Amino acid sequence: MAASVIRELIAPVLRDCPQECGIVSITEIEVSSDFAHATVYLSAVHADEKALQYFILRRGDLQKRLAGWSSHHVPMLRFRIDPRSKRGSRIDELLNEETRRQKPSA
Repeated sequence: MAASVIRELIAPVLRDCPQECGIVSITEIEVSSDFAHATVYLSAVHADEKALQYFILRRGDLQKRLAGWSSHHVPMLRFRIDPRSKRGSRIDELLNEETRRQKPSA
């Protein structure tokens, strides 16, 4: 439940991310069992690091918004790049290269 609330809180900010990042998405949110931290994993089409820096700069504002959501303990937001999307793209590239090499020349 906490992860879905955090996602709703952060989702509108995705549109404000610098244009050179391309499409930015939240791939996963992990909330620690003690609610001390919430790690938000991000993926950007073009500039992951720029998107990450943008969210780190916005952390204070997002943390305040999250505090308005609950009077109980509010997890500290952490932002990370999700490496899975880049690894998946790289695997696709390698498979496509292998397929092209195996096709007989006409």
